[in-house]
Amino acid sequence: MDELMQRWTGTFSAQHPVTPARVTYESKFSAQAFDALLAGTIAVAPFARELFPAERARYLAQHGTEPRLVPVATGSRDTRGGTHAIAIFVNARNPLTRLSLDRLREILTRDGSITTWGQLGLDGAWAKKKINLHGMSVRRETGNPPGIVNFIEQRVLSGLSWRDDMTAHADTPGGPQALEQITRAVAADEYALGYSGFSYAASGTKTLALAESYAGPFYAGSPEEIARRDYPLTRTIYLCINHNADALTVDFVRHVLSPEGQRCIATEARKFFPLPARVLATAQASLR
Repeated sequence: MDELMQRWTGTFSAQHPVTPARVTYESKFSAQAFDALLAGTIAVAPFARELFPAERARYLAQHGTEPRLVPVATGSRDTRGGTHAIAIFVNARNPLTRLSLDRLREILTRDGSITTWGQLGLDGAWAKKKINLHGMSVRRETGNPPGIVNFIEQRVLSGLSWRDDMTAHADTPGGPQALEQITRAVAADEYALGYSGFSYAASGTKTLALAESYAGPFYAGSPEEIARRDYPLTRTIYLCINHNADALTVDFVRHVLSPEGQRCIATEARKFFPLPARVLATAQASLR
């Protein structure tokens, strides 16, 4: 988010020459920015993911309440490393074309009720075949999940645990990323299912259209659907501020949510999307 933060501080400072904003802490990871926010080193922490549960707990222990996490942009569709939307992949030979999030939860979670392709409506030779799951390692050495795992846990699992028999993949130093390994595994196994990013699609795989529930509507994950935030596994970019942030800090976040601040997003290299009007209005209201 470095490029966006530089743009936002520049446009804000042009309007506030007496009290300019500046980037005083540079980090590759949201976790380090959060540490600086908690220590009082910075007033605004850029977040390319949701807060980890451990981060919420640390802030709550120190302040007795939670920080304010304000959505400021929509993640990319398929930019690698750009907080991209999550796609559900199956083998290209699989007849299934769509899946609802409530059924996906039953596939992914421990003691979930869906373990075979027949339970998703496939018949014939598919009916009794087990769904072979592939995903990322669910915890890093820090004890926190990868950002994508954290998103799926909050968006889909709703506090439930991952299925024990999922094949977990980790990034290989100097080699393929976990998300690439997942789609390769799905391409090699016609009974496999895994999550990844649209840009990691491999020959022999396809993505499923998704909906909140089986009643629909279903969305394939086009750029337009993600920009409108219709696609269920669209992701979000945030700014994190203290619960008692001063007026100038709140003014900075308001500037990011202003037409000028949102225009900065439209030409950003990671191909994030400005917030649609309904989400923008809610974010602005949260600052009042």
